[in-house]
Amino acid sequence: MKTKVTILLAALSLGGALTGAQATNAAREDAVLTNAKVSLTQAVGIAEQQGSGQAVTADYTAKKGSVGYYSVKVLSNDGKKLTEYQVSPATGKVTEASNEPFEKMFTRLKPEALANAPTSLKSAIKTAEAQSGGKAVDADADRDGDQVRYTVKVAMADGKTDKIKVNGADGKVASAK
Repeated sequence: MKTKVTILLAALSLGGALTGAQATNAAREDAVLTNAKVSLTQAVGIAEQQGSGQAVTADYTAKKGSVGYYSVKVLSNDGKKLTEYQVSPATGKVTEASNEPFEKMFTRLKPEALANAPTSLKSAIKTAEAQSGGKAVDADADRDGDQVRYTVKVAMADGKTDKIKVNGADGKVASAK
């Protein structure tokens, strides 16, 4: 019994440490992105132009000792190619481009649904940032029934993060937590 209690207390303590670390990371990401010359929304636009298509995911990756980079996956307009672009938050330049496994991404979301969604990932990011007052650090397109729904993670200055879901059909916030 004593061992189970010790393990439980250790697990709870680790959970608290992770929550504290996550809050610190969110505050750090917010501070870095507040001072970045290029926002996640702008990085999406740069990657979409480079890839001649529509972004399906975008996120910020911090790198120890440097600003990090935005990673944006773009589906080509013909729906046959998925490319990941790394964009510098400091310069807006594409620093790397690589082909991504197409099948993995689209087992849950059909390219046609994404192409026909009235709201884009870039638009969903803008909506989420306006709703929360923070800086978007991660955004994904997913399926909600027959519709596209975007989930945007926003870092707040106080170290917390909000996940905001935006409907692809009308561009309105579906939920925030």
